[in-house]
Amino acid sequence: MDTLEKLCNLDFANSTPDDVRELLSDIKILCVPFYIKQGTYILRGRKGGGYIKRSQMTYCPVEKCTSMQRATLANQTMFYGVISDNQAHQEDARAVVTSECSILCREGIHSIGREVFSVAHWEVIKPLHIVSLINDTTYPEVKNNALLNQLRDAFDKFHGGIQSSENEKRISRFVSSEFCKVVKNDCDYLISATIATDIIKDMNFDGIVYPSVQLGGQGGVNIALTTKAVNRKLKFRRTLEQTLYKNGDRSFIRLEKANGKKLPREQFPNIYI
Repeated sequence: MDTLEKLCNLDFANSTPDDVRELLSDIKILCVPFYIKQGTYILRGRKGGGYIKRSQMTYCPVEKCTSMQRATLANQTMFYGVISDNQAHQEDARAVVTSECSILCREGIHSIGREVFSVAHWEVIKPLHIVSLINDTTYPEVKNNALLNQLRDAFDKFHGGIQSSENEKRISRFVSSEFCKVVKNDCDYLISATIATDIIKDMNFDGIVYPSVQLGGQGGVNIALTTKAVNRKLKFRRTLEQTLYKNGDRSFIRLEKANGKKLPREQFPNIYI
């Protein structure tokens, strides 16, 4: 049984990060490093309204991080946010934020209800050094996400030729799929959380990007940043409050408040949003 088969058959419930590290100890994970430029906005969401302070919209205190997340092992914390595929259209990022936080979205296409979210806008004030494990097989059917297209093309440019072995490509494509899979239990994050933790620490990256599973790779990319990067390279700017109205396969998001103050409805008509 080769390494890929062992990874595919790993018993997440009874395995540890060290088990993953042992399997990958002699494997080169193909990645694409890049920079996020100053002036870019990263959006972070939280279910519920009334959150307008920086302390309410930043990374979770480490003592509350008792389970694994997609890019974080248990008892560690990261800042999770979203970068829009087009900085001129932040509504794309707000849609991704909503889908990632929403119970209604996770309940599926037939759910009905209303949910309120707070969405913080964080500005990059110093360039972020980021790593991407997105490759040529990551949501290949999605063509309307400029960021995803660029990262797929970058992987193909740097690793698509003969400079990388077929085995390295196979392993890296599997690793990328781990960041895109729908999970049922926190332990299912074992591979992605271990790799993200180690590659960020060992190679001194500020964070990692991966597609939104809830929106099927559309709208932008998710980002997980170290607390050090957030404290030194991001600036909290404002919080918007928005409501998701969902009726089966039809839904829309309406802006309600900015920094705790109600927005005039004529400024943001429903048809526009």
